[in-house]
Amino acid sequence: MGHTEALGTQNITKIGVVIIVALVVIGVLLSLVISALIARVIILVVVVGLSIFVWQQRTHIKNQVDKCHLSATFFGIHVDAPQSVTNHCNQIKHR
Repeated sequence: MGHTEALGTQNITKIGVVIIVALVVIGVLLSLVISALIARVIILVVVVGLSIFVWQQRTHIKNQVDKCHLSATFFGIHVDAPQSVTNHCNQIKHR
């Protein structure tokens, strides 16, 4: 069986930002197509809610890595800390 690498934390920030930008773009495009005020408000609430959720997931990963908990999940996907963080945490543990 082949070796599969997990996402690195350096990719999580990029993924989170891309998802937020994509959600905003989709929300803007849908609001242009749908002219009803209620639909626009619903779209805004959904986009803001999803953006907050993505940001919360990103912050959770950052907090886990800052505490040297080197294994976490991002939307259920296993994420490993970069090697430099792993080395740093190992040095702290062996002091």
